[in-house]
Amino acid sequence: MTVKITFPNPPHVAPELPVYATVNPAWDVERVTDLGMRLDVRGPVIDAGAWFVIRDGASTLEVCKASHSVRLGRDASAGAAVGTSNAVLDRARAVSVAERFHNLLGDTAAHAEIQSVTELTVTTASRGRQAFERQLAGLQVSHRFRLDGLPLVGAGAKAQVTVGRDGELVQGCRFWRDVTRRGTRPAVPPQQAFERFAATQPCGELPSSAQVVVTRVHLALLCLPPTEVQGVLLPVYALRGAVRSERLPSDEFVAYVTAVATNDGDAARKPWSVARPSSLVA
Repeated sequence: MTVKITFPNPPHVAPELPVYATVNPAWDVERVTDLGMRLDVRGPVIDAGAWFVIRDGASTLEVCKASHSVRLGRDASAGAAVGTSNAVLDRARAVSVAERFHNLLGDTAAHAEIQSVTELTVTTASRGRQAFERQLAGLQVSHRFRLDGLPLVGAGAKAQVTVGRDGELVQGCRFWRDVTRRGTRPAVPPQQAFERFAATQPCGELPSSAQVVVTRVHLALLCLPPTEVQGVLLPVYALRGAVRSERLPSDEFVAYVTAVATNDGDAARKPWSVARPSSLVA
């Protein structure tokens, strides 16, 4: 007896979907130093394995070797007064700080759009008082990317900037890979993608009494974590849902299934060899 899987109505899919090859970031000491100067972080460049790092006592800049991903943070000593400031947090100010950070990093081929502006809070307790106090510590501005109208998904495609109560940047990151379009590939029909998902190992290991409910399916471009080498951004079906069983009342999941057809020739070429298998569950 097989596991019962429920799918929503499939999305409309064009006969051909775009494919993008990534651009080698080619970071070196000179380029990282130049980026540090633009971001007002000056100091020696340290090779920290997957990252190049600059620290100047006030800020830390990290540049990922495998992608065009960057992370900037104010050091704890420099930002110690952020939480005690009486300044009023301003949404427009936070968005302006985030935009300036991204402008200093340079343009991307993708369209960046604000996903959310959320409040960051801390909870404190005073001696002799049972009640906890909730304090607003900052605002976090999150961006997402789109290429050819397709959203970029995965750990390697996001941007966040945190602005403290003093109206200054506390930390910012942009995880991204520069890309060039390499034509299109025939699309995998949604029904075929559903069959591939049903054949994945996690589904096969569930007890027959379990139920898998896929609540949403949409097309996207999958981006691997910034420290992983990725040669091609492939269109995928992003499936969201939950597994219900006697052991787990509801265990949510996100799964990605390749949405374009590939062949042996693609697999033999280096960029395609670091794309990903046809089905990936995360």
